[in-house]
Amino acid sequence: MQLKELPDLSRLDVQHDHSFLFDAHNGNRAQLITRWRGTVVERTPLGTVVTAWQKSIYHFGGLDREVPILVTLLLTHDGTIRSVAIDGRSRGSQGKRCAFPCLEKLAASLLQGENIAGLQNRAASAGDVKCLHLYEILAGAASFYAALPPEDRQGAEQELLFITPDRDGLTAENVHESCGRRDRMQIRLRHNTKPVMNAENLCAGANASVALNYNGVDLGTEQVQGDSFELVYASLNRLFSRCQLQEKQYFGLRGRVKHSNYPSLAGLFLLSFSHGAMRGGPGKALRIEGILHYLQTGYHKQPCKGFGG
Repeated sequence: MQLKELPDLSRLDVQHDHSFLFDAHNGNRAQLITRWRGTVVERTPLGTVVTAWQKSIYHFGGLDREVPILVTLLLTHDGTIRSVAIDGRSRGSQGKRCAFPCLEKLAASLLQGENIAGLQNRAASAGDVKCLHLYEILAGAASFYAALPPEDRQGAEQELLFITPDRDGLTAENVHESCGRRDRMQIRLRHNTKPVMNAENLCAGANASVALNYNGVDLGTEQVQGDSFELVYASLNRLFSRCQLQEKQYFGLRGRVKHSNYPSLAGLFLLSFSHGAMRGGPGKALRIEGILHYLQTGYHKQPCKGFGG
């Protein structure tokens, strides 16, 4: 299955066959980053089944990597997590460190016996589960479950993001489908001056114009500026918070919403900045991987060594 648009979940056997995720690919190398994530909540005779997944596909610097992770939660009638299962084909973005046994141990020890309503507090950050991808999936599942009507907690949502670079900047296109409704956001970033990169190839200064279009309506142009990594990140984060506000209003959501790609966009944009500023082949891939580690774990911190290391 080629990821060109959101697939039809009604035609995918999401609960019983997880191959839909692992068979999905994006061969369009012009698209630097692809991210597909989603959640399905279904009632069964055994209880409520929550299937949540995320697949990131990277094409940069000679490094092509697919990062699929799928988690299945079985809940009691009151939302207590009876069992946790991670598909054995799952893996993370740091190679063998992110292999299935590591993910399985982290999830099972953290979630068994917890109530999904408190999951966002129990797994409040990537540091709590030692895996950014796993955290995003779990937080998204809990967030979507909480948004469903208490009297009928069933439904599905899925989201697909493409980031495509060009000579002057990059374009991100994000489509989100939730309980039968669909929205689309286009974000076009154009650099006014070239980003300043530091010795670690991280963005240490930026001056760019960003045009937003939501469901075919232009929302105007905003400026992204900063003379340090932290200020650039904060400027991008404020911009994407505005995007998420549009989405919340459209879907009628309130409070903290984590079943969305928008909170991750600042890091993905900065990764794209670094890619655009680098040259080379395999060496470039290694430098990009170092940046990916930083964005997931923190500056000057060692990447996850597996099993909560």
